[in-house]
Amino acid sequence: MPLLLTALVVVVLAPLAREYLDLRRTFGLSRMAALGTTALVAPSFAVGVVLGLPLSAQPALQWVAIVCTTIIVYSLATRAIVSSATAAGTAPSRNTRG
Repeated sequence: MPLLLTALVVVVLAPLAREYLDLRRTFGLSRMAALGTTALVAPSFAVGVVLGLPLSAQPALQWVAIVCTTIIVYSLATRAIVSSATAAGTAPSRNTRG
């Protein structure tokens, strides 16, 4: 059982750590912004669980729905934040002093 839990942690945390580093390097997000964006996986998982509840009679199908929903919701949320951060970096400054 500990080996299974370790494998699950590695499968989940390794991609999230890579995502965090990518947000820092590629998009220049601060530590807190990148951590906050990466932490969106928790509410995305919650959405997946709620949407998967009607499939509780079929556990395998329920987990497929949860995982797919989590990935989709997390990807949409992350891309929206990255898009906003990228647009903010190229937006004209509001500073009116020359």
